[in-house]
Amino acid sequence: MTTLALHHRILLLIVAPTFFISVSLGWYFTQARTQDVRHFLEQQASNIAEPLALASTEALANRNQQALRQLLDISHRKNSPLVKSIAVFDTQHQLFATSNHFPHISRLQLTTYSPPLQFTELESAPDWLIIRTPIWLNAEQGVQSELLGYLAVQLQRDSLRLARQSSMLSSIIAVLVALLLSAILGWLASRTLTRPIQAMLQLLQQHQHLLTQDPDAPTASHEMEQLAQGLHSLILCCQSLQDDMQYQIEQVTADLEQSMEQLEVQSIELELGKRKAMEENRQKTEFLAKMSHELRTPLNGVLGFTRQLLKTQLSASQYDYLQTIQKSANSLLVLVNDVLDFARLEEGRMPLNPQPVSLRELLDDATELLAAQAFEKHLELALIIDPSCPDDVVVDATRLTQVLMNVAGNAIKFTERGSVVIRVRASILSEHQLSLHLSVQDTGIGLTEEQLQQVFRSAGNHKVNSGKYTGAGLGLMISQKLVHAMNGHIGVESQWGKGATFWFTLECKRHPTTVAEPLPVHLLDGKRLLYFEPQQYSREAGLHLLHSWGLHVTPCATQAQLQQALAHQQHYDLALLGRTLSLHQLNQIQELVQRVKPHCDHCFLLVNTLSPHLREAIQLSGADACLSKPVHHRKLAMVLAHPYAEPVTKHSVALKAAKSNARVLVVDDNEANLKLIHTLLSELVVSVDSAMNGAEAWHKTTRHLYDMIFMDINMPVMDGIEACQKIQQSSLNEQTPVIAVTAHAIAGERERLLQLGFADFLSKPLDEHMLQLTLQEHLKLSKPAQPARPELVIPHSNYIDWSLSLQRAGGKADLALEMLQMLCRSLPESYQLIQQAWQAQDTEQLLQHVHKLHGATCYSGVPQLKQLTEQLETQLKRGQSLAQLEPEMLELSDVVEGLLQDISGQDWQQLIGPSQQPA
Repeated sequence: MTTLALHHRILLLIVAPTFFISVSLGWYFTQARTQDVRHFLEQQASNIAEPLALASTEALANRNQQALRQLLDISHRKNSPLVKSIAVFDTQHQLFATSNHFPHISRLQLTTYSPPLQFTELESAPDWLIIRTPIWLNAEQGVQSELLGYLAVQLQRDSLRLARQSSMLSSIIAVLVALLLSAILGWLASRTLTRPIQAMLQLLQQHQHLLTQDPDAPTASHEMEQLAQGLHSLILCCQSLQDDMQYQIEQVTADLEQSMEQLEVQSIELELGKRKAMEENRQKTEFLAKMSHELRTPLNGVLGFTRQLLKTQLSASQYDYLQTIQKSANSLLVLVNDVLDFARLEEGRMPLNPQPVSLRELLDDATELLAAQAFEKHLELALIIDPSCPDDVVVDATRLTQVLMNVAGNAIKFTERGSVVIRVRASILSEHQLSLHLSVQDTGIGLTEEQLQQVFRSAGNHKVNSGKYTGAGLGLMISQKLVHAMNGHIGVESQWGKGATFWFTLECKRHPTTVAEPLPVHLLDGKRLLYFEPQQYSREAGLHLLHSWGLHVTPCATQAQLQQALAHQQHYDLALLGRTLSLHQLNQIQELVQRVKPHCDHCFLLVNTLSPHLREAIQLSGADACLSKPVHHRKLAMVLAHPYAEPVTKHSVALKAAKSNARVLVVDDNEANLKLIHTLLSELVVSVDSAMNGAEAWHKTTRHLYDMIFMDINMPVMDGIEACQKIQQSSLNEQTPVIAVTAHAIAGERERLLQLGFADFLSKPLDEHMLQLTLQEHLKLSKPAQPARPELVIPHSNYIDWSLSLQRAGGKADLALEMLQMLCRSLPESYQLIQQAWQAQDTEQLLQHVHKLHGATCYSGVPQLKQLTEQLETQLKRGQSLAQLEPEMLELSDVVEGLLQDISGQDWQQLIGPSQQPA
């Protein structure tokens, strides 16, 4: 059996119903049309016959055949398209009159036996229609009407046939049009439906090799069955793929679970490895500390006895050998200290101690320390500070100096000729915050691209490829970690053979008050100064300073410019001459001074030497003073302003400001600290009382009224916090401001103490300037004038900084020396107590003794010892175990032994007297 295609079936389903419906409607409308025409003919015949019957009554009654025939003719002519003949018959069915006599007129006549016609009758035949209506004679009222005859009208059925045929023709045309339209619509619909189905079938056929076939499926006979079979195959294929995917998911899940188990095992192994590494790191740190201890102990002996030998009578070669030994030992000592710093930074145990400092003085001091290395290699060393850079900042001066010394020291080390320039500028971040940017530019050998990538990473020196320089290379790594600890960044820019520029930034706070002592620059305002400096960067740095002091400077870079300035016959108030110095140039310097001196009132020299004897010899050439380059800004200001300062005779007495009529109580458990604060305050206020602990202080405040109380925090019997609270609760000094004084100011300590009731906070070592500011704030005290003090000749020591001692003692040499004597006399006993507490593993006693020693070091100018005790106290307060503090304890032992060895020399013994060695 042949099966129609899908588009044929769709076409048949659309055309067949349309055909049957069209034929049915055509037949219906044809029949309706025929009935309407028939009804019209009958109605028309009735309309003709009945009025004509009435009109024929009189003529028939009178038997007037002629009049009746005329009437019939007129009516026939009016309806000629329909009427074939009109005839009048009498009651005997005899023809009386007709409008058209034709052979079959007898069809109009009723039969003889027919009953009399009472009503209008209609007789229908296929070809004609006859209507008969009676003709009555209307009688008078009350008399019955008389039947005269009847009228017959024959109508043709041609119009009816014509109407039927036209209706059938219209129906056929309508059917054909409907069939055509339905065929077109069916073709469009079949095309719309079959096209995507055929496309799907083609797609299925193209991928038939990928589909899963059902072997039991019958052969498809048309498109829909083919599509159904294809979709069935697709469903089977999807099910198969889903089963495969599920299997793969299960397989991957199993593999992932296995991987997770392996990762967990690896994580455990890594954790164990991490603990092992931390333990090895701790052991490494202990090893480094012990090794540094073992190395520094003999190194201290080598350095000490080398210095003693240098003081004896030596030949030239022996003196040279000893100097070489001293330099090598110092280099090895620096290396040991770098290793310890690196170990501390790796463990995060390098604390920062930000303090208010004068940035320019800090940088000038550091540059002076670098000057000796630069002068040995005949390099130009210059410090250029941007004039807009703030001077009063809060920063860890020790760490900043350490970073600068490392970076600038490397620059000097790897530069054979040319210059090393240190530039400093600042970026203001907020009202109280700024970012310092320091760069060190050299004209050395530079770095390769490979060295640039490894300069801060490798433990080896970045210049080893040159084959000329040696070193451990820890300085830059330590500097990088210190800079990061101070919220900064460090980097380098360099090309091989063209020098390098190392830079670093750090964030710090601005200090609201001036830290440095004022300079007498007001005496220089408006003075004319002739400035001769052949070195470019030194001249740039000098001009920045001189212009900022209000001087009218005439700069000269060459001998020709100097000669031109002198030729103008202009007289200068001051002359500042910079020269590089060598033995064969002494005569040239003398000639230069003699040439310039007639044109100025005062002449000063800047030379690249640190030797005081050589500077004195140069000064004999006629100069008023001779300073070393790079010049310290304070020294230069004092020298330039000295001729304009008021002269002071030997017997004159320095005027002092009147003391404040105030009574102050000082509380501290350390005798040296108590003596220093008492001495400083005695020059500022009338009465100063002291107490050794919090209980004694509270007892005194219940009997006396004080204007201010300076309270140490860590004390025996009763600490400073408890004493402050008791004083403010029950004493005569409940409203008296209590100032917290502590040698250990960890982060957040100031805020905590202020919340506990203290009015202000001062950190040890007390700065005389900060002490005066505190008194001015609370007592409205004016600052006293500083009397002139004699200078002492202080022997050299690696552990004592005499300038720092003077600064901590407010510039009083006698007091600084007395504080140092007290520390040195008590140091053996203090260290012995610390050792006993360490051996007994008594953390509380160890913290107490370390704190006491830390307080004693704050005013004695021993920075290394102070830093170590501060680190130990910080770690103890943070709960660090004693085993982890072994490196610091070993280093403390080295520093104490080195300090005691230094002061055991004859020169120091004459100053501070004998001291006992530690047990």
